[in-house]
Amino acid sequence: MAMRGARWVAAGLVDQVVIAAANAGTTLLAVLVIHPDPRAGQLLLTIGLGYLVLGLNREFVGNVLLAQVSRLSGAERDRMVRNALAAGFTVGCGAAVILLGVWAFWRHPAPKADLQDLVWLAPFLPAILLHDTGRYVYLSEREPARALRIDLIWIGTQICALLVGAATVGIRPGLLPASWGLGAVLGATTFLVMTKAKAWRGDPRRWLAETRALSGWFTATGVIGQLQVQAVGFVVTGQLTPAQLGYLRAGQATLLQPVQNFVTAMMGLLVPRASRLAADGDAGALRRQTLRVAAGFAGLAVLAIAVLNPLAHLLIRHVPGLAHIGALILPISVQGGIYLVQIPFAAAIRGMHRARLLFTQYAIFSATSLTGLVIGAATHGLSGAAWGLTTGAAVGLVVFVALYVFAVAKVRADSDPSEAAPTSRNASPASR
Repeated sequence: MAMRGARWVAAGLVDQVVIAAANAGTTLLAVLVIHPDPRAGQLLLTIGLGYLVLGLNREFVGNVLLAQVSRLSGAERDRMVRNALAAGFTVGCGAAVILLGVWAFWRHPAPKADLQDLVWLAPFLPAILLHDTGRYVYLSEREPARALRIDLIWIGTQICALLVGAATVGIRPGLLPASWGLGAVLGATTFLVMTKAKAWRGDPRRWLAETRALSGWFTATGVIGQLQVQAVGFVVTGQLTPAQLGYLRAGQATLLQPVQNFVTAMMGLLVPRASRLAADGDAGALRRQTLRVAAGFAGLAVLAIAVLNPLAHLLIRHVPGLAHIGALILPISVQGGIYLVQIPFAAAIRGMHRARLLFTQYAIFSATSLTGLVIGAATHGLSGAAWGLTTGAAVGLVVFVALYVFAVAKVRADSDPSEAAPTSRNASPASR
């Protein structure tokens, strides 16, 4: 049993290593290969919008699969999975139409911002979201090894497309988002063939109706969180040059994106278990899981900060193109450490279906982060912007812990049945 659990955790972590490598690799390729530097920054804005759509779909569909559908089994689960796949595909189609409209009519939304590369990304969004929804279906089944399989197909296809492009026409800006999309097409196709899931029989409207208690607040939370990420690139365009913005994105991709993908991996492992504990009303076990994981990740955060700084400086020494991110290493490393510590608290709140509390935390975190970003960029330039974001992360951690303590106390006391976790794992939160 212990060996099986270790393999399960390892598969989940390796899967996110694959995701992190792909995301960081795409960003680093844009910075190192695409010239001039402002052109790379413009490409990163387009890729960032792709991550925006992906992040919102994860809140609307993926994280609901982890928190709600993970409690289900049999025909009811199969029906919900079909609806989830249909919902993800529908969101992708709508996003593709909107972004193609932006490309056609509003390509310059801010000074020095150019979204000309959207035409290479938008048509692939339905496949990208379908592939990502398939990953979450596997994770909600506690099958991270199967999620890893389709992700290896996804990244393998990207690499092949980039190699073919480099050998024929060279690495052009549009090739990076197009290779992302091609990989998702093959990954999504593999998922549908292997699971025999009839996504076309799903109903996005039923998904919305049956999950609105979670998907509505989760999506609102995702809007806040993703807009905060995008605002990093837009609100400081007058204070940071496009090249500096590219350096900030590169620093985040190199140091922070792997941490964020690790966070996603642990959410995929912790939220289903937290959800089942909350469904059983076992507040004591949920509290023990949260505190033990928090203690372990606090130690990991300290170790990561101590190790990442010298390693990042060593990388910069051998890759001159990254020299400008040297001043960003410490603040981004600290920010990543904070994200590690808050993992178990976020997982517990999601598992308890306290979606409104999650929204509250993200709103406070985003407001403080953007305030710190603007003030830091205005006073100390690039490094000040990074420290401003780190300050926002620290405030977000404090808020997460406070809200977690409040939520667990409510469950333990069982003082409000309408807000307590359901007694049946198959119960829907829609009635709350």
